[in-house]
Amino acid sequence: MSLGSPSTESPNQQPPGDSSRLDQGPMSSIFAHLNELAGRLKKALLAYVVALIVVTSVPYPLQPFGGTYAFYGYNFLLLTLIRQAEAAYAPDYKFYVVSPTDPVFAFLNVSMVLALVVSLPYIFNQIYGFVAPGLYQKEKRAVRKYVLPFSLLLTAGGIFGLLVVFPIVMRILLLFYAPFDIQNLVALAQFVNLLILIPLLTGLAFTFPVYLIPLIELKILSVKQLSSARKWVYVLVALAVGIINPDPTFISSIPIILPIFILYEITVLLAKRIEKN
Repeated sequence: MSLGSPSTESPNQQPPGDSSRLDQGPMSSIFAHLNELAGRLKKALLAYVVALIVVTSVPYPLQPFGGTYAFYGYNFLLLTLIRQAEAAYAPDYKFYVVSPTDPVFAFLNVSMVLALVVSLPYIFNQIYGFVAPGLYQKEKRAVRKYVLPFSLLLTAGGIFGLLVVFPIVMRILLLFYAPFDIQNLVALAQFVNLLILIPLLTGLAFTFPVYLIPLIELKILSVKQLSSARKWVYVLVALAVGIINPDPTFISSIPIILPIFILYEITVLLAKRIEKN
């Protein structure tokens, strides 16, 4: 080997990243990481606060001022959407509150969830920017590969839960009012909680292929295992949805279960293609 030839790599080679970090001492490197983490968390928190201010103050575009749902003459978009959800999903029913703070917390809960949805891409970018210097190129490609499918499945599941599952759940729950001779009233807090919880659960449920496909690629799972576990998966999913679903009947669980079964079959087909390649 000539004097100018590069030496062989050490078996204890560090993950790729900022070389300036590796040249520092252990304590200074730790403090540098903590400072960077604090800076990124501040940026993420600021983005969330800005998104929260925006979503809480945006007016209803069709009628910014005045109207049935105006608050001191100003038509908040969120208030209008909540009232429209009441009219669409619980017609002929009226909201009632147990505590004077219920309307405020209902408004804040919806605002905080929407603000998180709006600011989530920026928050994820800050998290990824912090951990990326310690990842190999293969690991970076894997993260970028699954970010888009995860986002699309989460969004599709949330929309499905909002437009399909939630109306079915409300319709079935309200059927039990008549046998008990209950007045046509719906608790505002419970209505908003279901309005948030159901799309969140269906959104997360739709993302399970993103967790299975990497296991197939790493050969931790096989197509044979997925196929043989199909019956157990179907039974466990049905039980889990039946337990989590606030509807005491099993009718509203069917539209939740069927898309998950379809996604599972699509995952099996993708796994077969991965194994062949």
